Amino acid sequence: MNAGKQGMKLVQNASLLSGSILLVLILGEVAARIWLPAPLPWLYPQLRYRPDSVLIFTLVPGQHSFTANVPVAINERGLRGSLVSYERESDEPRLLLLGDSIVFGYGVADAEIVSSRVAALLSSNPKAQIVNAGIPSYNTEQEVEFLRDEGIRYHPDWVIVGFCWNDLSDKSGVTVDRNGMLVSAGAAEPNRLQLLMQSKTGYELRNTFKKSRLLYSLSILTSMLGAGGEQGGATNLRSEILEGTSSTRVLEGWKRVAMSLSQLSELSKEHEFKVLVVAFPMLLSLEESHPKSSYPGELKSIASHLGLYFVDLEPVFKSRYRGRESLFLPYDPDHPNPAGHALAAEAIGNFIMEHSAVDSPQLRGGR
Repeated sequence: MNAGKQGMKLVQNASLLSGSILLVLILGEVAARIWLPAPLPWLYPQLRYRPDSVLIFTLVPGQHSFTANVPVAINERGLRGSLVSYERESDEPRLLLLGDSIVFGYGVADAEIVSSRVAALLSSNPKAQIVNAGIPSYNTEQEVEFLRDEGIRYHPDWVIVGFCWNDLSDKSGVTVDRNGMLVSAGAAEPNRLQLLMQSKTGYELRNTFKKSRLLYSLSILTSMLGAGGEQGGATNLRSEILEGTSSTRVLEGWKRVAMSLSQLSELSKEHEFKVLVVAFPMLLSLEESHPKSSYPGELKSIASHLGLYFVDLEPVFKSRYRGRESLFLPYDPDHPNPAGHALAAEAIGNFIMEHSAVDSPQLRGGR
């Protein structure tokens, strides 16, 4: 009799505990859906890379893949979008955009990325040809090397460098794994679980997990608290830049940037094109003041010293900023959404038109 009562009480307690946990999870999920944006599903396959002896890595040419949840086609030269002839068959001005995943247009459809929007703004008097040479994960060194070896063959009138704070990162030790994914310097080859998560099944499991905004948010928090390797290093680098810390990697990063932009300046004189350096803002700089930050001030100083045109997008982004999702992708502090790309394109297009000869049939001209 007593044993039966004790068993019944244990069942009741277990049921009460289970119900309480379930209620907390439900309330947490409701709160998460009210306060947090829906995470982007990552569709399979994501962009794939291949090793390169000069550029360290490039995108696999001819692939049809996804950037987050947006389909993207990589042409036979390893660039996003339609193939543009090397040869100039008309007097249409030609702009070549260099950059990383921001210029590439991570998570944004073809028609809404900065290069497409600049082309639309410069669609008359005269119409401009745009080459988007943005490669996700590139830094300034790789971008200028690409220009030297490949980009210069397009005979651009303008070379526009889209700059992000993580251009200070050193990419010399990055490798490509068997699945075409990038591996940061010093990181071990992916294990079986990591390889599984890079497969179609892995992406399906991840997207199923994302259906719970609470669980996904907790996983992001856990990842941030235990960040290591490339993620933790990138977070620390960003903090050092914002705080104006003169750490070795920040100083070395700016030294590499200055050297690369100096090489770009020499190329511009040799091949007679203009250069515009565009500083994309950090989301954290829009949310609060960082008066000691070395970015974009140091970049502006380098560009000014070399006689390169410079545009800081932070003021225009601040004027339109209404919370993270107003200008950036959900759960992403670095990549602009379509509205952010539109702002950048407007600033770039206006600058190009203002600094080109009004009576010239094309945008070509001296400094």
